[in-house]
Amino acid sequence: MSSKPNSGLKCVLWDVDGTLTDTTSLITEALDFTYKKHYRRSLPEDALRALIGTPLRQQIRVFGEPEALGADPQEVMDDFIAHYEQNKARERVLEPVIALLIEGKRLGLPTALVTSKNHEELNNTLPRLGIADFVDFAITADDVVEPKPSPEGLKTALGRFGASPSEALYIGDTVHDMRAARAAGVPGVAVTWGAGSRALLENEAPAYVCDTVPELRSALFSRFDGLE
Repeated sequence: MSSKPNSGLKCVLWDVDGTLTDTTSLITEALDFTYKKHYRRSLPEDALRALIGTPLRQQIRVFGEPEALGADPQEVMDDFIAHYEQNKARERVLEPVIALLIEGKRLGLPTALVTSKNHEELNNTLPRLGIADFVDFAITADDVVEPKPSPEGLKTALGRFGASPSEALYIGDTVHDMRAARAAGVPGVAVTWGAGSRALLENEAPAYVCDTVPELRSALFSRFDGLE
């Protein structure tokens, strides 16, 4: 079935980790490894999961400034990325979600990524997703002064598309995503297959909460003409 976006939706913005990829356990493991190596400390599983959706430059400072703890910040970040990449086979691409992103773009819907990954992390991951030809641009943690839950990244994306907040959707899996969406005035679409629990996501009052890809498709295309 072919169609085109109606005036109600002019762009869609996607998170990456936990939304397009199943990476929660790999990220928490990499954080645990890095914290133990450099700080001889770690955090409970739920606290590690809560850090997902914030940029690496903040994650390495959860115990304070690395220098004050006898560590070099760049070395800490490099070790996290190296551990992640050494285990990249566990980064499971969520093919049905990827297919949905591609479907939207093929129907003419401008599409961008707004992620807490930095440039290096995204450059590592993006080729594995197979979406480079279906994404207009990406806003990473390196492209903003204030990362999520600040709305800066979303507002930057809206500006590039020339869209108002009500003409967009932001799809993500963490409370940081939904808080950024709310602060930007963009309807948030929370997916429950990532780092954030359904209860925590619901507390952020997103426009939609989706437990399955068909539910996400319905939310995404509810403002399209001619699509069920």
